[in-house]
Amino acid sequence: MGFNYLKTHKEKATLWIEIDHPPVNFLTTDILEELFILFKKIRKDDSIRVVILTGSRDDIYIMHFSIPELLLLHSHNKRLLMDKLVKYRMTGAFLAHIMTFTNWLMDHSSWYEGLMLTIAKRIRQYSSGMFLWFQMTRLYLAVERMNKVTIAALNGPCNGGGTELSACFDFRFMIDDQGFTIGQPECLVNIVPGGGGTQRLTRLIGRAKALEMMLRGNQLSPQEAKQIGLITDCFGKSEFKTKVQDFADLMSKRPPVGIDAIKACVYHGMNTTLRHGLSLELVQSVRCLDTRDTKMAMEEYIQYIDKHITNLKTDDMTAEEITGVVKQTTDDLENATIFKPFEGR
Repeated sequence: MGFNYLKTHKEKATLWIEIDHPPVNFLTTDILEELFILFKKIRKDDSIRVVILTGSRDDIYIMHFSIPELLLLHSHNKRLLMDKLVKYRMTGAFLAHIMTFTNWLMDHSSWYEGLMLTIAKRIRQYSSGMFLWFQMTRLYLAVERMNKVTIAALNGPCNGGGTELSACFDFRFMIDDQGFTIGQPECLVNIVPGGGGTQRLTRLIGRAKALEMMLRGNQLSPQEAKQIGLITDCFGKSEFKTKVQDFADLMSKRPPVGIDAIKACVYHGMNTTLRHGLSLELVQSVRCLDTRDTKMAMEEYIQYIDKHITNLKTDDMTAEEITGVVKQTTDDLENATIFKPFEGR
């Protein structure tokens, strides 16, 4: 399938996805739909280990969500009587629980997910809100649950829906020498960050900082965003793509099953009790131990230890020399120079 708003290119085991929607990459429901289709395909492609989302043009990432589309929601929601439902506590709670249950069903049945998205799309001209909400929710969950490392490469200003989408990625990098900023300014036009911002930002940077960011609606510099944990790191424009690709190359050396298992523990475990989270961790531990990659890695590491560490005569070594051996070992582990390529099995 060809895409109207996305461009892709592959570098080694990394797939770059570029949003191309002039003039400033306003996010739209159609872009969300294309991203959802693409991420579903990527999930099944074992040759891709890392996914990077960025803007296709210099200095443009995602300005924010399309305001004309959001303005339509007022009249369209009335057609489904949703404005009436949310006015009362009981009916509002009923609507919330129905949507929660619907999402739960979609989590456990791809067939049902496809059915609901199809129905919502067919009534889009009558009431666009349901398709937008379903498409946005399912895409953002698909990004979070992706069985590969995901990176948002913010090569320009990022606001509103762009910030919410970026919060779903494992890592966020930003250009820091062009005056670009990141924000969540929905409050300034009297709406909530309705693409998961109230939930994901709170989990990402904590309640106090999330409330400050959303209620003030102010812009953060890359350095400020890094300080509160909103972005992972920031680089100058001239080296940005190289730095991001270098990081992606490093992540592509990680074992695929281990990546998927850790992400499953984190994303599912953080929304439950510690007791159940530990049980999820046990399940994923057993899963990882039952792979050829784990057997290979442990056998290779044992050989490395036998060669470089086991027979060390530490009595004849200085503390600095011992520390050097340990550091070399951890460096070799991080850069995966000890192991054969991981197969994901």
